[in-house]
Amino acid sequence: MSVDPELYEATELDGANKLQQFNHIILPGIKAIITLTVILSITGSFSAFEAPFVITKGANGTGTYFIIMDQVAHTSQKVGLASAMAVVLLVLIFIVTILQKIFFKYIFRNFGTDSSGKGCSII
Repeated sequence: MSVDPELYEATELDGANKLQQFNHIILPGIKAIITLTVILSITGSFSAFEAPFVITKGANGTGTYFIIMDQVAHTSQKVGLASAMAVVLLVLIFIVTILQKIFFKYIFRNFGTDSSGKGCSII
């Protein structure tokens, strides 16, 4: 997914400057990529397990949610509580994802449309 080089040429012929090219061509063209990257990075940070576990094993209060969940399930043998913790994390990830989608819908609401709601010209 990239921006078609012919669009840059067309905007230059229409007299658009670099800021107008960015706002009307580049940003709407990479909107899906930006949204996906942000959602995956934030949900991935919620599920950080490997590096903190290898480095600290949750010692001295440095455990992430996943490390604590692992300790509850395997060390304390409280599998039901660990399952409930996993469901809470799932709900939290869903809520954050929905909030991100609403945020990006708000941020990108005017890209590619003019005031009448139809597709806009370049400048």
